[in-house]
Amino acid sequence: MKHLFHSTLLGAAVALTAALPAQAAYRFSSDSGQSLLVTGFLREHVAINLQDHPEVDDKGKRIGGKGDLSMLRTTFKLDLKADLGFMQAVAVYRADYEHETSYLSDLQDTVHLGAAGQGAGGNDFTDDIEGDHLREWYVVIEPTDRIRATLGKQQVVWGETDFFRAMDIINGFDLRWRSFLETENEELRKPLIMANVEIDIPEWNGNLQLVYRPGWDRASEVGNSLDISGGRWATQPTKGVPFLPILPFNYHHDGGDTKDANYGIRWSGDAYGYNYSLNYWRGLNQDPIANTLLGPAFGSPVTFNGNPLQVGELIFPKIETFGATASGYLESADSIVRLEMAYTPNKPYNVGQNVGIPLPGLGAGGIGGTLWLPGLGGVVERDTLISMVGIDKQIKPLREILGTNQFPLLSLQLFDTWVVDYDKNDAIVEVLGFGAKRKEHTTLLTGLLQLNYKHSTVNPSIAAVVDLSSNDAVLIPALDLVFGDHWRIHTDADLFFARHRKNVKRQVIPGAGGATALLNEDFYATQAEKDTHLLGTFANNSQFNFRVTYQF
Repeated sequence: MKHLFHSTLLGAAVALTAALPAQAAYRFSSDSGQSLLVTGFLREHVAINLQDHPEVDDKGKRIGGKGDLSMLRTTFKLDLKADLGFMQAVAVYRADYEHETSYLSDLQDTVHLGAAGQGAGGNDFTDDIEGDHLREWYVVIEPTDRIRATLGKQQVVWGETDFFRAMDIINGFDLRWRSFLETENEELRKPLIMANVEIDIPEWNGNLQLVYRPGWDRASEVGNSLDISGGRWATQPTKGVPFLPILPFNYHHDGGDTKDANYGIRWSGDAYGYNYSLNYWRGLNQDPIANTLLGPAFGSPVTFNGNPLQVGELIFPKIETFGATASGYLESADSIVRLEMAYTPNKPYNVGQNVGIPLPGLGAGGIGGTLWLPGLGGVVERDTLISMVGIDKQIKPLREILGTNQFPLLSLQLFDTWVVDYDKNDAIVEVLGFGAKRKEHTTLLTGLLQLNYKHSTVNPSIAAVVDLSSNDAVLIPALDLVFGDHWRIHTDADLFFARHRKNVKRQVIPGAGGATALLNEDFYATQAEKDTHLLGTFANNSQFNFRVTYQF
């Protein structure tokens, strides 16, 4: 029935797209001055694995997957913007359909098997990454020439950063279907129901913005959504491994209830030729942290859901963040310079590099081992300063050398997370479930070189991310092609170079009918692996991505 619904929906989307006139957007107007603008796109995503995955599937074989389709995804998006004279109304509808490739089917079968072994129903992770919904809906009212109020479900973007974010923390991101790699991050950002009021104050050459979220959203729409259900963007080595039975979400914890109101204020203006802003946001930590039996967060006990293997819960603690940004043209460098910082007092972190759970009887001959789960040792709160320095520069000599029709643009960004009151004895883990200790400074360098040919219809680029703390890296060569007003083609290769990673091996479980299990190589070790940092969790995830879009 689900596939019949999606086939019908896709057919309707194609019919609607074909029925619209052959122009990039269509506007309906009335004699009274009211109008309706219709835009949108029909898009097909295709992604192919470039590496084998070492995890074990439900048949006891390594998942592998090199050369297999990891994504075959159809998206239809419709934007409606109505100008009613006294207000504007906006609605954004999006429908996503995931074809269950053989690779995804293998992962799903393994998830079901693992969940059954944990005494819980297997989660269909494809339900998390497909479906149709009214993604945004809001009205814009301007009661005076100085006040503009946007009311409804929307995205509010603060900050100057790309890839990694400092002040862009109002809306969470859905990182389950494409991780952080989608070109337009508004397709990953999760809209929220908010009141967003902007007040122009020309006497001070600035604008005051007030944002209030009343807490009416569904709990799952708050914070970042990570692939912890064993899908294609699960961290290595957890593809096919469901973690929700072990660490279910608690959206109503005493330390952070998604139903509580959040709010913020932002002042932005111009001074001495530079744009700047001052920001404050009282909301929830974007990434979940673990509240466990070994170290209950904020003194609150773990809420159990009846699963015997549950060791804790995932929560979104309430925090407050103070930020500032600045950007402008720096004549001495002939470049645009961007600065951003965000200070969060008492930011929560999971601790415990050597936390493990004994699992007797899983080893060869019935010899037990330890399931190491770094980060489940409790929570500490530490003041944290995130800062970014970015520069955007046209490399003019390259125009003659490479024959581009515009000056090649180089964008560099240095992104640093400083735990201000750092104490190495805290044993803060950088990534929950991985043993690498967070350092006082975690610094990442990103770079992007963009080229334009044939009147900017052929646009190659190359992006790179390097973790200067671990020397792990990502390289993303890409090509964008423009065909008239409607057709767009985007291709990229997402190449991960992880110097440190968790390794896995197969293990036969005695007395289980010859069944196999996925075990980390540190299963028999006396302590957890301690080298895997953030980019190392993407080991063996390199892929080629192809995307074709018909926009109207």
